[in-house]
Amino acid sequence: MRDLKTYLSVAPVISTLWFGSLAGLLIEINHFFPGCFDIPFF
Repeated sequence: MRDLKTYLSVAPVISTLWFGSLAGLLIEINHFFPGCFDIPFF
C-alpha cells in the first residue's frame, strides 16, 4: 500500500514535468522555425 501511495504521488509530478518540457520544446521550435508544424493539404 505504501508503494502505491508513493507511485501516485510521483507519477503526476513526472508527467507534468515531461509534458511541460515537451510543450516548451514545441513552442521554441515553432518560434525559431515558424510554420514547420503546418500540414499542407493539397
